[in-house]
Amino acid sequence: MSKESGTSITNSNWSYNEFLAFLMVYGAEMNQRLTQGELDFIKTRTGILDIGEIKEKVDGMSDAEGIELIDSYKLKYLSTADSKLKVKSDLEGLLHTPGSHTQFEKVVVHLMERLLK
Repeated sequence: MSKESGTSITNSNWSYNEFLAFLMVYGAEMNQRLTQGELDFIKTRTGILDIGEIKEKVDGMSDAEGIELIDSYKLKYLSTADSKLKVKSDLEGLLHTPGSHTQFEKVVVHLMERLLK
């Protein structure tokens, strides 16, 4: 699943960073359509080469399917209180940049906190 210069999405057996990228795209798309700049931002921050494939997956699924997918990865990446704190911290670290925070950043962090409970 990995390539030398980053990660490629080839199936639903995602790495931790692929899951983070999915969460970011899914959370942001719940509120508004992502711009290419925002997709590039997620790609750069997570190292995911095929961010378009994640976006296509998000665009092609219902809300119920998205929640089900997140729930399935909760078992893998969010099974303990410490792992939940790590994901929250990692998402915030990926999204927060120096200076003021964009509405995009704030919305994604808020939505992810609610989904990951």
